[in-house]
Amino acid sequence: MVRLKPKRLRKRSDRTGATCVEFAVVAPVIFLLFMGAIEMTRLNFLVHTAGNAAYEGARQAIVPGGTEGDAVTESMRLLTIVHANQGSEVDFEEFPDRVTVTVRIPVNLNSWGISRFATDSIITQSCTLRREKLQGSS
Repeated sequence: MVRLKPKRLRKRSDRTGATCVEFAVVAPVIFLLFMGAIEMTRLNFLVHTAGNAAYEGARQAIVPGGTEGDAVTESMRLLTIVHANQGSEVDFEEFPDRVTVTVRIPVNLNSWGISRFATDSIITQSCTLRREKLQGSS
């Protein structure tokens, strides 16, 4: 029977610290990409929240008996739920046959990480809906 001698393995001392150096080089890039992805998700979330708040506010105002106060209250309620109400504004325009609700959210007051770089950025969403009329009314 022939016995094979195991090959001599490389000593561990040859690469002592290489893993730590590689991690130190790669980790900041990975963490930066991860935090950037979280911030972009938050901004996308704010855009969709502003659009939904404008839509729901307009829906409150188009029903018979709906008022500007109802529209603004509903829009701000939705913004408050997701903590996007800091510095946010809700504008209401009323026309004979339709209403328009515009929601503005300042990015620097409602983002988690890029507030220093987004001092003049404002997310603006608007919704215009036709008024509902009661059956038989003109």
